[in-house]
Amino acid sequence: MKIAFIGDSFCADIDVGTWPILVKEYLNAEIVWKGKQGCSEYTILKHLKKIIETIDRPKIDMAIICHTDPYRLANRHHKPLGAGPCEMNKNVSKIWNAGNLYYEHLMEYGFHELSHIALVKECDKICKETNTKVLHLFSFSTKELNFRDYNWDVRLENSYNKKSLARISYDYQTPDNDEQKWAPGDLGWVTLPNHMNYAGNKFVSELILGML
Repeated sequence: MKIAFIGDSFCADIDVGTWPILVKEYLNAEIVWKGKQGCSEYTILKHLKKIIETIDRPKIDMAIICHTDPYRLANRHHKPLGAGPCEMNKNVSKIWNAGNLYYEHLMEYGFHELSHIALVKECDKICKETNTKVLHLFSFSTKELNFRDYNWDVRLENSYNKKSLARISYDYQTPDNDEQKWAPGDLGWVTLPNHMNYAGNKFVSELILGML
């Protein structure tokens, strides 16, 4: 069984004890893709299409998608262009500065919110058209980030909408490395893979397995 974890930083860490690894081990599966830090929803769609449509890549049996927020900028440079990173790195290159200027002078929240809804639905459509099993998780929701013009929460078949991954992570912010028998001592007390401790990762893995 081949699984692709497609999304942002909430599924980017696939080291021991993380929720993607726990799902992989329970299903005796192979991971063929993992999330990318700071990626936009359009990048998530592009990754899904690449995995499903690339001829030389083994066809996946299941996609687990962590949809991100609407406000990150799609770009051909594959940069994680969010408002904070763009401001922080505006003097690094023209790309980062262009992103920062966009947020300062051009940002239209409603456009991003409606585009986000369409992109999420397109991901689901592609999976249905290719008979690819899919589970949808959401890294954020309007409950945490609110919205400017449109409610951008999307409800789909095989999706978990009760809590976002961000909201789940709020309950698992105390590092618990010392409770893991396999954790080497040099990890210290600051490891929060996928933005949550290992108990949180276990909770997410059980949530996903319960959806299957």
